Amino acid sequence: MDIIHVQHPLSSIYTAEAEPCLLALGFFDGVHLGHQELVNLAKRIAKQQKLKLAVMTIFAHPKQIIENDQKPQTYITPLEQKVKLMQDLGVDTLIVVNFDSAFANLSPSDFIEDYLCVKCKHAVAGFDFRYGHNGEGNMKTLKIEGKRFLEVTEMKKFEIDHEKVSSTKLRNLIGKGRFADIPSYLGSYFESQGTIDSEDNQHVIVTLSEAFLTPPPGVYLIEIHTEGNVHEGIAHQIMDGSFQGSWH
Repeated sequence: MDIIHVQHPLSSIYTAEAEPCLLALGFFDGVHLGHQELVNLAKRIAKQQKLKLAVMTIFAHPKQIIENDQKPQTYITPLEQKVKLMQDLGVDTLIVVNFDSAFANLSPSDFIEDYLCVKCKHAVAGFDFRYGHNGEGNMKTLKIEGKRFLEVTEMKKFEIDHEKVSSTKLRNLIGKGRFADIPSYLGSYFESQGTIDSEDNQHVIVTLSEAFLTPPPGVYLIEIHTEGNVHEGIAHQIMDGSFQGSWH
């Protein structure tokens, strides 16, 4: 899978080298079952139309620019993990747009002209996809303004037990420590990464990466994957003086 990092305004090199593609649009934090359904829908259409499958996402979190939130942002799936999941889904190209003030202030029309008219033949997004300054663009405007340049497919709301599958839902489950419920929406158990601070035959202390959402204090059944080995255990999630999460 090719990974392309772009920043507004797009360089002439990117526009010259871009290949015709089908483009799936979204933030994709979590790459949950709804996201997977969208990517698989895009993959089926790309195969039918003999186009490469590209996914466009953004980094960092829009809150840091739109709300001027200077706190370190946490993710269900930080960019490194998102890259791996997109590769597993069969994406040909992942386009990562740097979300800065210049990109955030793009008008909906300019977003279409600058980012979708560059070799995008077909765009696929969820029913609630927003784009452009203050999220003024939506699927209705994308279909109207984009029809001169490309086809647009809207994926309907993806629900499980009459409830929308969303990153917000997963964040709430993680925040409440309801990890047994997460596979129903994520398709797998919640994962985090960290650094082993100390270990012996029975005990390991791991400082969790600040990029991941941190589980609340509690006791959890876990698996640790390290250096090709898998260990089952019980983790005590504690908070140290800096409020950084640690697994004991």
